[in-house]
Amino acid sequence: MWAIGLFLILLIATSLVIYKFYNYLFSPNISTEKRHCELFVYPDFQVSDIIEALELQNCLQDKYSLEWTARRMEFNDTSVKPGRYLLSNGLNNREIIHRLRSGRQDGINLIVPTARDLTYIAQRAGQTLMPDSSDFSNYFFGQELIRDFKMDSTQLKNRIIPNTYQMWWNSEPRVLVSRLLREYEAFWNQNDRRQKARKLGLTEEEVIVLASIVERESNYQPERPSIAGVYLNRLKSSWPLQADPTVVFALGDPNIRRVLTRDLKIDSPYNTYKYSGLPPGPICIPSINSIDAVLNPEDHDFYYFCAKADQSGTHVFSKTLREHMRNARKFQNWMNQQRILR
Repeated sequence: MWAIGLFLILLIATSLVIYKFYNYLFSPNISTEKRHCELFVYPDFQVSDIIEALELQNCLQDKYSLEWTARRMEFNDTSVKPGRYLLSNGLNNREIIHRLRSGRQDGINLIVPTARDLTYIAQRAGQTLMPDSSDFSNYFFGQELIRDFKMDSTQLKNRIIPNTYQMWWNSEPRVLVSRLLREYEAFWNQNDRRQKARKLGLTEEEVIVLASIVERESNYQPERPSIAGVYLNRLKSSWPLQADPTVVFALGDPNIRRVLTRDLKIDSPYNTYKYSGLPPGPICIPSINSIDAVLNPEDHDFYYFCAKADQSGTHVFSKTLREHMRNARKFQNWMNQQRILR
């Protein structure tokens, strides 16, 4: 009887140990009020850093069981793969380790907006992706870009299409540029855009440059095709563009709201009052809307436009200089009343 009792005690103890270990492996251990726990694994992370990061987010029910499972599954510091992982609610330890060991990370959305220059794109990328903004900025403006893609920063700026890009969180600057260039090619292969550019007598780069001016002229999207039509009329007639946003760009102060007569004398290839034709590069990274406005311009006889003397942000268009000057005086008087001096 004594032997049978001892056997039963050992059997119960063994069953409890097996049950405990089974729970360590297969019981849910990710517990969060959200649908998943977002885990960022940096290149220098160890297994302990991963567990600490999950703990800090209150994602783990039992950190000790995850530590035990990691040892039993031989998931050690050399097995850690950097990336962004979305660990779903209810995952057990075995599933967590499998996921992290595989390196099967989740993408992240990088919003590339219309922007004045590449510095802003570098900042946005640095806020979303693992590399720092300085890493992206140094690459955009450095020799590595020229070496890798045979283009400089101005040419890169001409090839960025604002959009939402799904990237790997740990993507390096070179990977981001490669993705941007692929998007650029895909963009021009859609909706007969290349054919439309040729019909206008413009290269892709020239379309982008003109679109950047249209972008800075108006935030009111419905009138952008009309503005594009004015500038195309001027180009066809060999008129100077005389676009105020190009002067603002040349002055280097994006906060200027009022271009003065003395500003028009600045000696810059971006001053379209002083130099005819398109400037040598875009004055901003234009939106798809502005690019398509240039490719699908309004067909009209207007050669002038001026902001309306109100807060609408819209413009009034005219065919003659006399009519334009009358509209311009109204707007300047309104600016004086509003005390907008610069």
